[in-house]
Amino acid sequence: MTLYLTAYILNVGLPSSISETYYHTEAKWLFPTSTATAGALALVPLMNITPDSYQFVAFFIVVSILFVAAAPAFREELTNMVHSGAAIILGVSAFAWLILTSGVPYIAITAILAGLLFDRRRFVFWLEVGLLYNLYTSLILILSSC
Repeated sequence: MTLYLTAYILNVGLPSSISETYYHTEAKWLFPTSTATAGALALVPLMNITPDSYQFVAFFIVVSILFVAAAPAFREELTNMVHSGAAIILGVSAFAWLILTSGVPYIAITAILAGLLFDRRRFVFWLEVGLLYNLYTSLILILSSC
């Protein structure tokens, strides 16, 4: 996902959301592929390190990422509800998982504040990036300490 976003930002600029990149790339397969890959690669580590009492939250994270990837065209009537619903579930689940496993989600909070203070037009992008990078950073740190 980082490679995809970096290439997109360098070639097109900052999007208003990660999902918006789907509409501004010629290769429409890039967004769903990078999103589904990010979700699939997180499945086993997330499920293994998350305590049983709230493992369902980790499951919601992975499943919602896969639903966002499966319905990338959020502007179309048929896929809008699936994409938007999955994105909301992903955000809430990621935030909950971060609080439950790591405490305060500093990267997510910093990105959200940056979006609110400096770039309100792209607030959703900063929210998404903050949550996802905080999630993967926490996942890597937890796995490296095991």
